[in-house]
Amino acid sequence: MKVKLIDHKGAIIGDHNIDNSIASYPLNLPLIHQNVVAFNANQRQGTHKTKTRSEVRGGGRKPFPQKGTGRARSGSIRNPINRGGGIIFGPAPRSYTKSLNKKMKLNALLSTIAYKINQKKLFVLKDFTNTKKFDKTKDTINLLNVLKLEKHSLFVLDGADKQSIQSTTNISNIRSLSSDLINAPAIARSEYIIITEKGLTNLIENRLNKKLKIKTSKTKKSTKTKEEIDA
Repeated sequence: MKVKLIDHKGAIIGDHNIDNSIASYPLNLPLIHQNVVAFNANQRQGTHKTKTRSEVRGGGRKPFPQKGTGRARSGSIRNPINRGGGIIFGPAPRSYTKSLNKKMKLNALLSTIAYKINQKKLFVLKDFTNTKKFDKTKDTINLLNVLKLEKHSLFVLDGADKQSIQSTTNISNIRSLSSDLINAPAIARSEYIIITEKGLTNLIENRLNKKLKIKTSKTKKSTKTKEEIDA
């Protein structure tokens, strides 16, 4: 399937062919939802804590006699019904970790990528050269303005291109990730995806190929003998 190929200025310069096995991958919304919930849960620290009546300082002495005052009996000023007392059923430190196996994460990633391709919301950015760099914030802003991408966008770049990743950090609603770290929740929360040619190649070869087994173009070794070559 063909997606739009753009240059560093945002101009459409052609089409980029993506294997049909990626574009035709079925959409699995329940799996994507499960992945997003697990991802968000794993971001939580779980360090919340309140003190119970036994942990609040003070309150060891009975405040007044059991009988004779006309008041309801009380054994401590740190009783939860008193001001400054302990908290009943308050939060305690816990782990919110949810786990998904690698196969589920990969299926969710493929599903979100295929959805963005079919919705025409994925652009392939031509690889940079020495004369056409993408290392300044204004370059990113100009590219977004040309493409008219006002909503949340995600740049997927090659992990070695750290300077280009930094060029997007000061822009609101823009996020950049290495192709090695891209995941389904990051794609799901973004309206548009802009991925470099090198980043797309790395993504397919290192991650998507584990599921789809896409054939990549490799140089074939010659099977001719030395005598045939000399002849």
